[in-house]
Amino acid sequence: MKVLYLINQYPKNSHTFVRREILGVEAQGIPVVRVSIRPSTEVFVEDADREEAKQTQSLLANGAKGLLPSMLAVLLTHPLGFFKGFARMLRLAKGAERGLGVHCAYFGEACALLRICKKENVNHVHVHFSTNPPIVAMLNETLGGPGFSFTAHGSEEYYRAVSLKLAEKVNAARFVAAISRFGRSQLQLFAPPEIHHRIHVVHCGLDASFLEADDVTPPSGNHFLFVGRLCQQKQPLVMLEAAALLKNQGVDFHIDIIGDGELRAAVDASIAHHGLESHITLFGTVDGAKVRECILKSRAMVLPSSAEGLPVVLMESMALARPVVTTFIAAIPELVRQGVEGWLVPTGDANALADAMKSALECDAAALERMGQAAASRAKARHNIDKTASLMADLFRQHAG
Repeated sequence: MKVLYLINQYPKNSHTFVRREILGVEAQGIPVVRVSIRPSTEVFVEDADREEAKQTQSLLANGAKGLLPSMLAVLLTHPLGFFKGFARMLRLAKGAERGLGVHCAYFGEACALLRICKKENVNHVHVHFSTNPPIVAMLNETLGGPGFSFTAHGSEEYYRAVSLKLAEKVNAARFVAAISRFGRSQLQLFAPPEIHHRIHVVHCGLDASFLEADDVTPPSGNHFLFVGRLCQQKQPLVMLEAAALLKNQGVDFHIDIIGDGELRAAVDASIAHHGLESHITLFGTVDGAKVRECILKSRAMVLPSSAEGLPVVLMESMALARPVVTTFIAAIPELVRQGVEGWLVPTGDANALADAMKSALECDAAALERMGQAAASRAKARHNIDKTASLMADLFRQHAG
């Protein structure tokens, strides 16, 4: 059996969880073909991603015009499938977020994917994220390719469910993986009860570098760490409001910020406006070794998100015995329990976030160590890549072919 993983853009610095899963599935004895719809434009910070890039084929490597030979080849060799696929594409385009022209591109990508599936003798296609790639996989199956499944991460898919045709995707897939119980509950809203059994919870996994890490007691210092894209969903500006409140109270603290994004200019402006230059260090995009170093230097991770699936950075910080300060949203409370592994606050509430950060700073060493150990135990038990990969491999064996 051979499985093809299809991702919109792969590899990416922020998608280490996909790489871990692919390598884990291969360790279970199932070969994996890597396919990215768009060529990756990342400047990689990890050698592992550079190696993945060498193994990854791209459907749009030669641009949209490069799809024409694949479309012609499918028309000549699978004419019935070609017209069935084209008709299905027209149905999917009605009322979709993107119009007919974009769906025609999806159809061309499906033709290119079919040729790869035939060449590589692929038995099953698995997709990460439920935006456009499941459409390509669905059309590929209609053309005559193998069945497909997908992993939904949230939260974007759930509040754009109608325009993304999420119901059609769930109903067409051989199975669907949700990264949390919350995610499964959302997916069940778009599937009839008789297929709810096809929606499985498959957590994102941590590899041995986290699973086998010693539980290092959080330091007595005053450092917090934020890791994430500088975007509205991660709410870095709310964190800076909370930082300003702490500064005005005379609290001694420091926040390391790792990540970049569309809010970088606004973050710089907020730091200057609140006079936080001596309290904040901006690292930009760094490699995993630097992230790990900053986690171990920190007293706690801070992630005040307003929209999430289940952040991998929380799992990684907890596995390294760091409590977290984060929000009551989506699946986060499945991982983090108030007062046990960290502090949970309402999203968008700078005052509550400042209070939680202050509590983390005032927490005595023994209590902080207990929270760190509880965090490590919970993350390692729930997010073991060997368990995740074994579950995915079992699902592939049940549904491939």
